[in-house]
Amino acid sequence: MIKAILIDDEEIALDVLEILLLEIGGVTVIGKYRMVSEALERIEELQPDLIFLDIEMPGTNGLVGGEMLATRYPRAEIVFVTAYHQYAIEAFDTNAIGYLLKPVVKEKLVKSLSRYDKIQEKLAKSAGRSGNSTENGAIERAAEQKRLRLKVMGNLQLNAADGRLVTWRTKKTKELFAYLWSRAGEHVYRYNIIDDLWPDVNFERAQPLFHTTMYNLRNTLRTEGFPDMVAFGDERYRMNAESIESDLGRLHELMQNGSGTAAIEELTSLYRGDYLEMEHYGWALSQRNKHRAAYVRHLDELSKEASLKDKEALYRKIFELDPCHERNYNRLLDLLIELGDHSAAEKLSEEKKRLDLELS
Repeated sequence: MIKAILIDDEEIALDVLEILLLEIGGVTVIGKYRMVSEALERIEELQPDLIFLDIEMPGTNGLVGGEMLATRYPRAEIVFVTAYHQYAIEAFDTNAIGYLLKPVVKEKLVKSLSRYDKIQEKLAKSAGRSGNSTENGAIERAAEQKRLRLKVMGNLQLNAADGRLVTWRTKKTKELFAYLWSRAGEHVYRYNIIDDLWPDVNFERAQPLFHTTMYNLRNTLRTEGFPDMVAFGDERYRMNAESIESDLGRLHELMQNGSGTAAIEELTSLYRGDYLEMEHYGWALSQRNKHRAAYVRHLDELSKEASLKDKEALYRKIFELDPCHERNYNRLLDLLIELGDHSAAEKLSEEKKRLDLELS
């Protein structure tokens, strides 16, 4: 039996929704509230599985209220109920459990409950069990045993511990994850996030988009077994990324401690492209330039003490990153000639001529 609480400033709306849920069956309404603050006081005691929350309420915007409820009790799923607020709904995928339009229709409510069941099945699999489960602590135990694997060199790709590719409800959900991960451990003001991710959208429109995108992100992480990865307090957000292993993190480890042929091979293969290059996030540009500059400097330093074959790998990588720099071309060409690899030297020369022709 699903335990649900209902939050709406209109008493009649609460009653209608409760009647519909009773008619459908399988749901027990354990609380009805006309203010988010009242629900916040009871939510940890009641431990609901599902929250139906009106977006348009006096005093507290429902989207902000949803954030507060998710922070206080992240195990619960939230269904937003709205009469219009079309720009808030834009942040949701059409198949999301995330919203119902007023007046609530029984058929739509049934679909939302069905989506909830599917989410629970996915959570159960993430926790290593089959079937529905809302047992306290299941998600947390799964998080302790599993880690996410993140690639950010070139494009962004997040994989679950079983290798499955994590999918994102919207492009902005993916970007918000990347943004918070890039500042993991920091407490980032909500307004700074909105300015960086929605720079061309007025604040009135951007704020609900942000809240629904944050809801999507938390829901995705929760489904993967990490309900507490994003914390909120004092108008600021903080991502705890201890459960995320990244190619950038490994790259930094090698730059600090790696040496020898094996380390150089891994170092050059890990850099598949510039940091988040294919995602085209404007806020990531300065970090991208910083990571590239530090990487190239490190390769240069390694080349000073490297063997000739290792030096070739390092010079090739530097040339790949900046083929227009004459120094990068000349020293790789000289090295290939020194190694007696005239075929490779000729190919490099042809490649340089082709590049020069394209740029002329």
